[in-house]
Amino acid sequence: MDTTNRFRAVRLGFLWRFSGVGPGCLLGLVVAVVLGASGAVDRLGVGFSLLIVAAVVPVVALPAPRSFWVRADGDGLTLSRALLRRRYRWQDITGLDMAFGEDPDSDAARLTMRLRLTTTPSGGRGPVVGVLGLGPGHQLRGTEPRQLADLFTLLAAHGVPLADSGFADRVLAAHGLPPLAQGPAPTD
Repeated sequence: MDTTNRFRAVRLGFLWRFSGVGPGCLLGLVVAVVLGASGAVDRLGVGFSLLIVAAVVPVVALPAPRSFWVRADGDGLTLSRALLRRRYRWQDITGLDMAFGEDPDSDAARLTMRLRLTTTPSGGRGPVVGVLGLGPGHQLRGTEPRQLADLFTLLAAHGVPLADSGFADRVLAAHGLPPLAQGPAPTD
């Protein structure tokens, strides 16, 4: 048994969406004001008080990640996010949906990628794999990470169809990689 290529992991940290950092910083500021106004800084010391304030930000921000570690092996795909792992068998993955839209907060163009599964009711929409910012008109910005190309290649290698293979091919080309293999040509 060849154990050198037993699994492949793709870290999609570039898709991380720090939606909790703003509220975490705001709450940290409130905690700092409360500690200062109540005199707790004098009792606890400045260093310990700063540690408390600094700990508030990740406590609020970490429960809100929007990205995964993706690990693939011969049996399926494992998505790991914030210490939670979810396993999907290859035969249950019917595709990768790629929804182009705008961020509701900033109106910036974005791509939301979601697995399509046979095991989910109503359309087979599965978990969000990530959200990626795009250029105007939903075009590549030229800064798309190599990990996105690796994800597209990994899914295509396992026969998972992508909703927009043209977009995937443009990402692959930006990294000097060949386009995804096209299926057989239709016969008459």
